[in-house]
Amino acid sequence: MHNLALILFPGLNTEVETKREIERAGMKAEYVRWNDDVKKLKKFDGYVIGGGFSYEDRGRAGVIASLDPIMDEIKLQAASGKPVLGICNGAQILVESGLVPGAEGGRQAVALAHNKRMKDGKILGTGYYNSWVRIKVSTNPKSCVFTWNMHEGEIIEAPIAHGEGRFTTQIEGLMLDLRDRGQMPFRYCCANGAIMNEFPDNPNGAEFNAAALCNAAGTVMAIMPHLERATEASRKLFESLKAALDDKKSIEAIKRPKLVVKNTEAKAEEYSAPKKGFQMVVTLNITDNEAQTHEMTLARMGFEGVKLSRGTHIEIEYKKGIKTGSLLSSKLLPSFEKEVKKLVQTGVLLNTNKETATILLGKKMYEYKPAKGVLISGENKITDTSYVLITRERDDFVGMSKLATLNTRFKMPEISDVRVGTMWIVAFPETMNKKDRESAWKKILDSRLFFNPHRQVGMIFA
Repeated sequence: MHNLALILFPGLNTEVETKREIERAGMKAEYVRWNDDVKKLKKFDGYVIGGGFSYEDRGRAGVIASLDPIMDEIKLQAASGKPVLGICNGAQILVESGLVPGAEGGRQAVALAHNKRMKDGKILGTGYYNSWVRIKVSTNPKSCVFTWNMHEGEIIEAPIAHGEGRFTTQIEGLMLDLRDRGQMPFRYCCANGAIMNEFPDNPNGAEFNAAALCNAAGTVMAIMPHLERATEASRKLFESLKAALDDKKSIEAIKRPKLVVKNTEAKAEEYSAPKKGFQMVVTLNITDNEAQTHEMTLARMGFEGVKLSRGTHIEIEYKKGIKTGSLLSSKLLPSFEKEVKKLVQTGVLLNTNKETATILLGKKMYEYKPAKGVLISGENKITDTSYVLITRERDDFVGMSKLATLNTRFKMPEISDVRVGTMWIVAFPETMNKKDRESAWKKILDSRLFFNPHRQVGMIFA
C-alpha cells in the first residue's frame, strides 16, 4: 500500500480531512511534523502539504515554511521522482520554494499574489474569498500524476478559501508557455467549461485562469482549490495519484523538456521619496511577532546575530503638494502638524492604542505625539551596520483602499495617492566587517525572504 507523508507546519489546519481522503482512496497517510527528523521522509512514496495559515502567513503566505529545513529534503525526494502535492497554503509553500513550476535552478518563477476579483475591467474586490468554483482538466491526464484517472475537459467542483491565490509572474510569456506545455493541469471555468477571465468564473484574477500548476515531470502540483473538502473531487484527485503510483513506469515515461527561464533577481531598486508629500512609518508598541519570526528564520538559515525591526511604510501624496520645505521650518510646523493630526485621527493609517507614527521629511525624522497633536524631533536609530529595505506589492490594494477611504469617507480629496508597504531594518553585528556584511546582505536578498519579485518590489532606503 502506498504511504504518503502529510507534512504539518505550524498553522496548517486541514490535516484531518486530508488524511481521511487519502485513506479513502486506498492509500496510507502519516503525519510528519516540520521539526521531525528529516530522515523519516525517505520511506514515503509521496508527500502532501495541506491548507491553512503556516506561520500565520507572516511576511507572505508560504514563505517562512518554504525556508524550513524539511523542505530541503522534500526537494531531494521530488528530484528523485516522488510526487508532491500542495493544496492552498501547501500550494503557496511549493511556489515559494521553487518546486512549482520547477524552473531549472530551483528558483521562483511565479508567485501567488493577493486576489483580484475583476469584471468589465473593474476591481470588484480583493483579499480573502471563500466560495465554490469550477475547474477544468486542461491537459493530457497522463501528463500529471494528479489527473491520471480523469479526462481532458472534465469539470470538477470544489471550494476555495484563500487571500493570496492569484498565479502571476514577471517573466514575459511564461504563463502562456506553461499552459501550452501542459503544466497548467486545472483552470477555472464556467458551467459549460468555457474559460472566462472574469469574476466569478475566475475567482481571484489568476493569469490564464490557472487554478493549479505542476512541474515539467508532472509529479509536483500546487493547487489552490480545496479538492479534499469536496467528496467527488477528492476521490478523483487521490485515486488518480494512486493509479499513477501503481503505474510507476508510465510516470517515468512522462517527457517534457525542463523549464528554462531567465531568472528574475530579487534585486532591490534605490528608493525615491514622494515629491509632493511625505512618508510615515508606523511601528508597533507591542511585540512584533512577524519581525521575530523573520529574525528566527534568518538565524535558522545561518545568519546568526542579525536583528530585525519592522514598520508599515506609508507614502502620502497631495495633488498640489504640501508645504514642508526640504527642512521643516518653525513657520511651517504648525500647519503641517495639523495635517498629520487630521490624518492620524481618521484611524485609517494607524491605531494609536498600539502603534506609533514617525514622519520622514528629507533627512529629518519626527515622532507624532497623538495626546498633544504635535511633532517632536526624532532620533535616527539606523546604524552604519544596518540596511533598510522597503517592500511593496506591485498591485498595492491596501494603498488603493486607504486612498479611497480618505477621499470619500473623510472628505480629503486633496490627497492624490497613498502607497503602503513594509520597512525592514536589518542590523548586522557591529563586529562584522564590511565585506562579510555586504556578502551576507546579498545572500539574504537572494533568499527572497523579504520579497518575491513576481508580486512585489524591493527598494533600498538610503
